Amino acid sequence: MREWYLANGRPFSIVIPSYNDIPLLSEAMSSIERTCAGMDYEVIIVDDYIDSDVQQALRGFESDRVRVVLKDERRGFAGTVNVGMQLARHDIILLNSDVVAQPGWLEALQYSAYAVDAGIGMVSPKLVYPDGRIQYAGTYYARLLAPQWFGHLHVGSPATRPTANVPGYNGSISGACVYITRAAYDSVGLLDDEFWLGFEDVDYGLRAWRAGVRCYYQPAAMLVHHESASRGYSQGHRELASMRRFWRRWEDRLLARKVAQDAAVEFLVGEGSNGLWRTYVRELAARLASTGREVRVLSPGASTRGRSGIVVACDWTVAEEAWLCAAEGDAVPLYLLPSVESIAHPTDPALQSRIVAGYRPEFDYIAPNRAVQRQLQAETAWECRSRIAPAIAPEALPSSSARTIVTVGASAAEAARIRQVAGEVGANVKAVESVESYDDIARIRAHSPRVVVSFLAEHNSLRPYALMSIGATYLSPIDPALSHEVLDGYNALLFARGDLDAMARSLTDALTRDDVHDEVRGNGWASAQRAADTASSLIVHALALTADSPV
Repeated sequence: MREWYLANGRPFSIVIPSYNDIPLLSEAMSSIERTCAGMDYEVIIVDDYIDSDVQQALRGFESDRVRVVLKDERRGFAGTVNVGMQLARHDIILLNSDVVAQPGWLEALQYSAYAVDAGIGMVSPKLVYPDGRIQYAGTYYARLLAPQWFGHLHVGSPATRPTANVPGYNGSISGACVYITRAAYDSVGLLDDEFWLGFEDVDYGLRAWRAGVRCYYQPAAMLVHHESASRGYSQGHRELASMRRFWRRWEDRLLARKVAQDAAVEFLVGEGSNGLWRTYVRELAARLASTGREVRVLSPGASTRGRSGIVVACDWTVAEEAWLCAAEGDAVPLYLLPSVESIAHPTDPALQSRIVAGYRPEFDYIAPNRAVQRQLQAETAWECRSRIAPAIAPEALPSSSARTIVTVGASAAEAARIRQVAGEVGANVKAVESVESYDDIARIRAHSPRVVVSFLAEHNSLRPYALMSIGATYLSPIDPALSHEVLDGYNALLFARGDLDAMARSLTDALTRDDVHDEVRGNGWASAQRAADTASSLIVHALALTADSPV
């Protein structure tokens, strides 16, 4: 970012509202001088205390690049800032007087405003309390916690929290520090000075989104904010009046948001979805479409502006696009979770943080099971209001099977023990490394196996149900996450992972006892069929809940 700035940097205007804050303002000004040395900028300090002694002290800050503006009456934060914005000659940075800039902040903000995405016009930094805890790491609508307010993401967490250090689009801005390009200012205009205290910055950011200006959060820009860390939820009459003004403007979009019960649905499927998950999504979409509803399954890359209806993210690679459909259009975002997807990337902590940071509170969520539901809330605090066990409708149950064992993802030791059992009972073994698509299921079905033994780690029921549906007895290690879908002795035979003796006993039963084989395979097929039918009905209920229940 520093290299980009050296080649592309442009002048900027810093607007600072002042309210009897000379010591704090002095520290803020010193930090600007330290971190912006050699840059082309101006500072506009606008007084809102209206006291002759304070005004005289403020004049001491004046210089060739620092202008002090004195007013005759108090106008509150928004009105005071507006005075400075109207005098600014360049891109504008709104900066509170109780903020201390850290090295690299300006370069990171300006880089984000110009080099990340041409649509970005407002960039907020990470703000931390003097003790290093986060004060601001993005704006979110607190609809699941306190729906009358907006909140700061990760507030109170250590500044090193990984998900707080993922840059990305921001629900609004922080008035304590925000970079505003000249083009964005020309499009959005001034802050609404009828907000005396509170909500003026959130309103400004939402107006920016409505005007086609994207807001962004850049944690590489960090500043220390001396705002009281002990400030609670008790509000004064001016803050409450600002809150009510805000909701008069935005209530229909947020607090009372609704879409039609038969609204069009778009499923977004990206590179994070394997072939089996894509088949499941297409089947859900087809069953929805059969009811007469307008339904599309789309790949990423479509325009987000003007989209309406319900947009469903089906994996982490399209979460941002689905979120943008809501920010830039009138769509309602829904997330069909295959799992808490970060678990699939244990050796890439940066990607894990990026994935979890994409689980935003503006989404409604559909979890595939209770384990994912609990994990999402533990990692993000967001709730899943719907739960659907994924399954693909099976083909007809075969009337018979060959004496064949298909292993999926077996280690050398596991494969050797299975071959030993096969030799004892006269069965043959076919090895498969993984099952990622419905074509893989078809290839296994072509072997007419009597038993399928899968050692793959599962995060939802989709693959187990698909393997159960081919007409074989399904064996796998015990997985507590699937305790309501994969049922030992009913639709599967389970064993503790690593207990090869228990596995061998279950495998022998499935191969030699027709009563066990017939009942378990039949129950497995029926379980997959019921789950597929249930998924088709539950998706309708989940969509209705999303459409009709904003908070």
